[in-house]
Amino acid sequence: MKYYKVVTKCGHVGRKRYIPITFAINAESGKEASKVARALPRVKHNRKFAIISCEEIMYDEYLEIKRFNNNDPYLKCKNIQQQNLIDLSDRICVDDEFCIPPYNKEERKYRVELKKKKEREYLKSLEVDVYGYCCK
Repeated sequence: MKYYKVVTKCGHVGRKRYIPITFAINAESGKEASKVARALPRVKHNRKFAIISCEEIMYDEYLEIKRFNNNDPYLKCKNIQQQNLIDLSDRICVDDEFCIPPYNKEERKYRVELKKKKEREYLKSLEVDVYGYCCK
């Protein structure tokens, strides 16, 4: 068995936000360590990029990460009331996965009209009327 340091995106801190937490995992491979880390509580399970990084470490660093996580107040809290008592503002990051620029309504309207026009032209080229009967 090898020791891995897996940095994950942990949740319950607001929409489109996360806290990066490093977990020490004992596994056969990095892929297996990532799979184990994704299944841990507080990790964002449904995110495509929930695992930030995974690297092999030595046993002393493994123990150090375990000791740090045992003293982390965020990982110890059991409910939202306990979490609100902790100041997490310096640890919260904005998730870049959801930073989609707003769209222009006029541009979208133009694209939809263009798509409808192409569809009408395609149907005309098939010579099919509205009810699906052949016009030939």
